Amino acid sequence: MDLRDYLNVLVKRGWIILLVAVITAGSAFVVSKLQTVVYRSSIQLNVIPGRLDWGLQQTIRNLMRNYSGEIRSRDTAQKVINRGQLDLTVDDLLAKMTVSPIESDFLMQIDVDDVDPTRAQVIAQTAAEIFVEDKRVQMLEQDKHDRLDVSIRDSATPARVFWPKIGLLVVAGGLFGLLAGALVVLGLERLAADVIRQSRDIERYSGLTVLGSIPASPRSK
Repeated sequence: MDLRDYLNVLVKRGWIILLVAVITAGSAFVVSKLQTVVYRSSIQLNVIPGRLDWGLQQTIRNLMRNYSGEIRSRDTAQKVINRGQLDLTVDDLLAKMTVSPIESDFLMQIDVDDVDPTRAQVIAQTAAEIFVEDKRVQMLEQDKHDRLDVSIRDSATPARVFWPKIGLLVVAGGLFGLLAGALVVLGLERLAADVIRQSRDIERYSGLTVLGSIPASPRSK
């Protein structure tokens, strides 16, 4: 098939592609509306060295990965549950929490996903406060030049919808529909490939030049 053939197929069967895209996008929208809404609250912690020493800064970057594990430890989780008076098990709470060190900026980010937006914010804020308190107690035993200033950069953000991302799902569904529709159209064209409709079809299959054609005889009245 040359470019003109593809354009003819697009004009003739383009509605199929659009129809499939609309159906898949609509299905994605309906499915996303049926899913349980999950909210996310986030909070960031500053981890600042006591002196601007390159070696100490490199040490902090390595420590931050360890700090991530401390925040997600079962001991910290139990403290969060007790202080927040949460009706959760330790495993349930840990499943909701993600800790990501941002080493280039000496930051640590705590993300909490929950179906209850208020509880998500409480968990994030409480986990940060407990970790900061524990680190400040530990730093009292260190020389002031080797201490780390761990502090809350800002309060936990109000929880916002994290999932489902309706817009993203609808766009993805539409793009998938366009691809699926195009495959359907190509399949239909392949099935009809052996059907001769025009003189150029004869030329393409036989390699011969059509010099003329006999018009269909008029129907008798």
